[in-house]
Amino acid sequence: MEVRDLDPADAVACDEIILGLPYHFALEAGREECARAVRNEPGLVAMEGDTIIGFLTFAYRYDDTAELTWMAVRADRRRTGVGSRLIDALVERLRADGRKILVVLTVSPMEPGEEPADGYQTTRAFYVKNGFSFVRDLPGLWDEDLTVMLVRFIGGPTIPSA
Repeated sequence: MEVRDLDPADAVACDEIILGLPYHFALEAGREECARAVRNEPGLVAMEGDTIIGFLTFAYRYDDTAELTWMAVRADRRRTGVGSRLIDALVERLRADGRKILVVLTVSPMEPGEEPADGYQTTRAFYVKNGFSFVRDLPGLWDEDLTVMLVRFIGGPTIPSA
């Protein structure tokens, strides 16, 4: 597997990946926002041969922080290390850029209602496995779901212990 920079020509393949994940990308507005991101934000793609099997986009926030804005791995390649490799490549890039914190938003575990077996609980577990920690819920940020913020410390001086 190779990870490389997202190119505008990759957009249609990224669109196809999100269409293959109907639970996680159920809202038309979300699919449209993701489509804009893959066409306008920096990002990375995971390749197997000539096939894109996963992608992420990100945005720089303030001087020390970046946000992972969108991420998806083809349904038949989930839980095979593709997402972790994308995160690792992003962290390497951000660390080289002098960034210290990577933020991601997803659906909170406090969101009421049932989730399917491969719902957002697996998304949250993936981020925790990849070094992220829960920070707080952000009520009202999204119209449809309760948002939770997770962060990963990626560089800079360490915080002294008390």
